[in-house]
Amino acid sequence: MTRWTYPLLGLALLLVIVIAGVIGGPYFAPDMAVDRWFIGWRAGHVDQTRAILAFTQLGGSLVLVPVVLIATGWLWWRGERREALLFFATTMSGRAMVELIKWAVDRPRPSFDPYPVIVSVKSFPSGHASNSTLTLVSLALFVAPARWRAAALTAGIALAVAIGCTRPVLGVHWPTDIIAGWCFGLLWVGAWWRLSRRGEAAASGYSPASPADGRG
Repeated sequence: MTRWTYPLLGLALLLVIVIAGVIGGPYFAPDMAVDRWFIGWRAGHVDQTRAILAFTQLGGSLVLVPVVLIATGWLWWRGERREALLFFATTMSGRAMVELIKWAVDRPRPSFDPYPVIVSVKSFPSGHASNSTLTLVSLALFVAPARWRAAALTAGIALAVAIGCTRPVLGVHWPTDIIAGWCFGLLWVGAWWRLSRRGEAAASGYSPASPADGRG
């Protein structure tokens, strides 16, 4: 990877978030079509809908916040206090930013039929998609041992994608809310991770351009 890989990826994620925020919602035909289609799907798949209702709870605050607190405490107990603080700050600041974006965009949720779960008023971005991505990707980067990091990252992203997909199925979010939520989670955690690694390198006296790494 070049020095521009991560900035370009971050810019691409930010662009997707902005586009989803501008064009998505109740006046975007693809959003409308997907959510309307799932009305009929839910009516014909009651048992599957109940299972999805249970699964979607994995992306809620009652699950994710305790996970953050337990993982933070575990890192602190192990003496990895820098990682504990970074993990906690990344996830909780991200949650706060999601709420700020919801307030700023003020997008209404789909309202084709009664919501099967308790939801807040604001729709963009999806809190379940954002916060599950924030938490699970942060767990993989800050908490998982380095030798397991790639596997944990793959599993975390897969689970966050699955959780996010439940929201349009249940009729409580527009698809663009979910896409923006995933992208925001990746962008936020990626930015904190990169900054934390640079800070760690600076503290240890390592310089990417030093002769010691063969690029001086």
